[in-house]
Amino acid sequence: MRTINKMTNKILVLLAGVMVFSFQPILAQSNATDTTDVREMSLQEALAITEEASFEIRMAEADMEKTRSQFRQTNAAFLPQLSIEETGVSTNDPLNVFGFKLKQEAVTQADFNPTRLNDPDAYDNFTTTFKAQQPLFNADAIFQRRAVKNQLEAAKKKMEGTIKHVRYKVKDTYYQLQLMEKQDEVITQSLEVAQENERQAKNYYEQNMINKADYLAAKVRVLELKSRQSKVRDQRKTVQDNFRYLLNIKEDIAIEATDSLQMRPGISDEMIDAENSTNAKLQAMKYRLSAAKEMQRSSKFNFIPSINLFGSYEFNDEVPFGTQGDSYMIGATLKWDLFKGFENVGKVMESKAQYKKAELAYESSLFKNKMEIQQAQRSLDQAQEQLQFAKASVEQAEEDFRIRNNRYEQGMEKMTDLLQAETKLLQSKLQRLNALYQYNLSVATLELLLEREMPY
Repeated sequence: MRTINKMTNKILVLLAGVMVFSFQPILAQSNATDTTDVREMSLQEALAITEEASFEIRMAEADMEKTRSQFRQTNAAFLPQLSIEETGVSTNDPLNVFGFKLKQEAVTQADFNPTRLNDPDAYDNFTTTFKAQQPLFNADAIFQRRAVKNQLEAAKKKMEGTIKHVRYKVKDTYYQLQLMEKQDEVITQSLEVAQENERQAKNYYEQNMINKADYLAAKVRVLELKSRQSKVRDQRKTVQDNFRYLLNIKEDIAIEATDSLQMRPGISDEMIDAENSTNAKLQAMKYRLSAAKEMQRSSKFNFIPSINLFGSYEFNDEVPFGTQGDSYMIGATLKWDLFKGFENVGKVMESKAQYKKAELAYESSLFKNKMEIQQAQRSLDQAQEQLQFAKASVEQAEEDFRIRNNRYEQGMEKMTDLLQAETKLLQSKLQRLNALYQYNLSVATLELLLEREMPY
């Protein structure tokens, strides 16, 4: 039995030595001086910044402006097109030479000489033309305009949805930052307790009041908590980097949350209507569905004729921009494509398939949104239950640790039992923090799906 105890002590000594050596880089990194600037920020301040600087919001705004410009282009279905054109030619072609002279109002009796008619000298003509075209009836363009109008409304709703989604991500990241800060605080408190236990264990060991295994167990616990603290602080820096990206803050700063991690006001069951709830994302899809319907109508109207008016006024002269001879022309065109090799038929089939796809996508999103609301509601209920359980667990673990610590100081409790109680207390506190984070995240998820924000 004595041999087994000696072997156990040797193993623990070796284990402690390995852990001390392994944790040296981590501890050195934790103790290094951090010169990063710190910026304190509330959640409301972060939300205000992200609406102005977020990459996603600015890209959604650019998409909306792009669609707005496309809608403006559809004005061509109603408004006239005006242009001015200057053309200069030089030719000795008999027909064109005589024609240019007619246009310039420069024909003389000598120009009817057969020799000059058949073999004229080179002649210059410059034509200044003002052209106007007025669409009169283009049914397909009318429905295309309606489709683009719906696409513009969809882009506006997408913009609203993007803002709400980015706000949700900012809330989530801010809650993570709060969680990391509180975890660091709790682990630091546990580390202080563990270091005090190690100090006492060392004194007791030197007085032969406890064995070496108990002392090494206390020492290993300190190293374990230091490692855990280093890991949490590294995760905290990662969350801070993600937060800076969401806010488009390019300076290398460490953002710290000024709001404390606490229970936010929840959403009551009376506020939740999964059957009839809608949001900007669904509204955008509904507008896209309407746009697909208008495009389907537009493709069908390719089979009817279009009517357009046109007119021109021109000057002809031997010098550029001259006004020696003038003339005008007005007219109308009626165009009816009777057969284009099944091109129009194919467009109708394509638009019909696009509409069906948009219809299915909208129905799918409605169904998915309903399920997501129900899932978020269940998550909120579960988080509330978990919070109550975690609160009771912390109270029980604190009392258990207090009793065992008193018994240990009186020499009536083993170090291993005290360490187990301290470990259980730490785990209970961390579980409570995680439950609080999950609760706040569930509230934020419901706010996103229902588009109803609760006060802070």
